[in-house]
Amino acid sequence: MPTLKKISTIQLAFVISSTVFGPYVLTLPRIIAEVSGTSAPLMTMAGTCCAAFSLFVFTRVSQRFSDQNLFEYSQTVIGKVPALFANFLVMACFFITSAMLFRQFGEVLTTVVFRSTPIEVSSLMIVILVALSCRRDRVKFTYIHLFYWPFVMLPFLFVILVSTKALEPLNLLPLLGNTTPKWLPSLIFPASLYLGSFIITILLPVTEKPRRALRGAMLGIGVSGGLYLLLVLTTIGIFGVQETLLLSYPTLEMARSIAFGGDVIERLDAIFIILWVVNVYTTLFSSYYLTSVSLSHLFKLKDHRLVTTLLIPFSFGVSLLPQDQFQLYAISRITDGAGYLFLTGYALLLWVVSVIRRKGVSPHGS
Repeated sequence: MPTLKKISTIQLAFVISSTVFGPYVLTLPRIIAEVSGTSAPLMTMAGTCCAAFSLFVFTRVSQRFSDQNLFEYSQTVIGKVPALFANFLVMACFFITSAMLFRQFGEVLTTVVFRSTPIEVSSLMIVILVALSCRRDRVKFTYIHLFYWPFVMLPFLFVILVSTKALEPLNLLPLLGNTTPKWLPSLIFPASLYLGSFIITILLPVTEKPRRALRGAMLGIGVSGGLYLLLVLTTIGIFGVQETLLLSYPTLEMARSIAFGGDVIERLDAIFIILWVVNVYTTLFSSYYLTSVSLSHLFKLKDHRLVTTLLIPFSFGVSLLPQDQFQLYAISRITDGAGYLFLTGYALLLWVVSVIRRKGVSPHGS
């Protein structure tokens, strides 16, 4: 038997950061401004801290069973029947998340690029592409993320840094907002952006040094969280809260306003939207991969590749259920928020019960 390949801690960080920095980059400033006003940057930081806590719990419970993934060790911790039910909800969570992201991809492409192309065509295209990509093992899955990571992160950092010259600090005041923010939506929405960090529960068994996995996890979420914060700061700092609320895709408008080199290079939105497609792909890649792996474990299949193909018509069908863009984003915010709360609670339950029942090995020295 050949030795199973492993991934390093830094590679784990790359996967987490490219997964959680996803398609909401186009709408994040508007959505967070709706519930937080000028305190949006503060709420983005607070939401990131909530997500970091959740990722800490995911990692700690997985480190106790470093040779098993979530769908295997959960049966040891809480029993087969409760674990079967909980893992079904995990699968449903990422299945719905994937379907809504497929639809969001179609909506943006139809609105911005292919205005004469039906949404169904764009959505089906990305469903098939992601499904075919997911027919890989976890190590190759990681390598695909490593290849696309520079295209996911660096262009957005470039756009943000170039845009800072148009930033007006007064647009960010007062830092605490003019009114009391809606605390629960203001925290849950940015925290739910990091839902894909749950990928660590199936990647940790193929990590070279599981005891150091927490460092990689925090590094990954720190990089993405920093970019999200810069994105919100820059967008609201340029347009102000009221104008941001009027823009469907404020980040894209920011890219359109960029000009440098004596205005020789301007209107970077075309390049920006192409790179956004890569950004969506990596997030969908992880969520669809989690869905197929969880479903294969539920049906006790040795290989998840068959599941990735069988899921195509169901994912595509669910993605078409929202009647319009407004309903789509409303459903996405509800399902993402509920998914974040459930997954965090589930991980906490597994961690507490495993400690009380002394299941697994405590990751001392990590």
